[in-house]
Amino acid sequence: MEKKSYRVRDVVPETPKGFYDAVERSLAACHTGKKERTWSVGRLPKRILIPLVAAAVLLITGTAVAAGVLLRDNYSPVDYLDEPKTVREENGLTIPDVEAAIASAAPETKAYEITMLPDLPEADILNGQRQAHGQPAYSEADWGWMRSIRPEVSEVLYDGRNCTFTVRLHTDHGMCFDWPREDAGQWVEALVDDASFREEGETETHELNASGGIQSFDETGVTLEGEIEHDAPFPKEGRVEVTVEVGLRDARVEDLNPIGDVAVLRFTFSFDAGAAQEASKPAVTLVPLSGSAMLTVEDWNSEDGPVFYNKRVSLDGVVLREEAVYRQTGVYVTYTVESAPDGWSELYTNALLHPNHYGESTGMTVKYRVGSDGEWAFPGHESYGPFGKFTCIVPIFPSEYEQVKKEGVTLSLWNSFCTAFNGDPVGEDWRYNIATGAGEIRMDPQAQPIAEKTLPLP
Repeated sequence: MEKKSYRVRDVVPETPKGFYDAVERSLAACHTGKKERTWSVGRLPKRILIPLVAAAVLLITGTAVAAGVLLRDNYSPVDYLDEPKTVREENGLTIPDVEAAIASAAPETKAYEITMLPDLPEADILNGQRQAHGQPAYSEADWGWMRSIRPEVSEVLYDGRNCTFTVRLHTDHGMCFDWPREDAGQWVEALVDDASFREEGETETHELNASGGIQSFDETGVTLEGEIEHDAPFPKEGRVEVTVEVGLRDARVEDLNPIGDVAVLRFTFSFDAGAAQEASKPAVTLVPLSGSAMLTVEDWNSEDGPVFYNKRVSLDGVVLREEAVYRQTGVYVTYTVESAPDGWSELYTNALLHPNHYGESTGMTVKYRVGSDGEWAFPGHESYGPFGKFTCIVPIFPSEYEQVKKEGVTLSLWNSFCTAFNGDPVGEDWRYNIATGAGEIRMDPQAQPIAEKTLPLP
């Protein structure tokens, strides 16, 4: 019987050895969006993050169908491909509109190349690291099998800004990509390190933010899931070519850092950018605020150096601009400040709209519900930043508009401020200087409602 492992299906996964150290290193590392190979730790591998998130959801909801809830509560297109297509279908996790967007992307694997350690610019450094970690120098006899790896892009989900893809690395050494452990044999990690894109037929390339890693593996190969994001959208139509760099690492040397590389895989695929076509024209609504609110302000350019402080401000005269963009992958709702009275500053705007998607920090949170007595849920989020803008993704899809409009969708807008800092209660006059402080930064937030409104649907 074929041995197969899906990390995404682990219900209560064992925390990998060194996981918390990896978290600390990953948070401390600088993601450079490199044009050259860098030696910093990137984001955690998918096979670490996915099961931990899945387990957390199961613990919170107490039901095995929680994965279905995950797709609607905290839904995000970026996470949709966390489950392989067969698993989505077998467990009723498919969303027809999102599946249609995946199908219309029509990915095609164009070319690939594998560069082995001796041919990498850092070959001497890499072999030196192997020796420092008690591993033999690279040899073709040990690692030459990687030359026969063949990548094939399986699925692409593009939502207008973010692009998630899965790629199958065909190899008869698939079981080498199991969890690194002390047993005999090779233990290989594969992480997405870099990416760029160009319009098909053009020569100009554009750098992308990229991350990703192992989703699943079996004896015939390994599946990677990658995420790429550009500061500006891809073209709205036509095919786009994306080139991805994957580090193939000896986990006995280092699984998260390129110092463990024994080979680098580069492959190019194309997809139809028209897959992210908007389902309808955007809707703009003005949302006037009133009353007052406590804001936790971040000022990185004050005369005293970077500071946090609480400030109670009047919301009278502050008007938010809500733009709803309707896509196959959900309704993307963005808030900015349309107008404000004299005395209102950019710092207040940044504090008001600071992304606080799950209500665990300071800044803005949005919840939604369908119908007047439906349960409140968190929408997904697109990304963090830039300042002065908040975007969330309400998981209502074009095929559902007519039915959902009968019940209505309510959005509830909240802002949270700091009530305790590093365990000590703070009030309206609280101020903290980052440069002269103790270094630890832990805020306990309290939420306050600022508006409630109906989400317009086409």
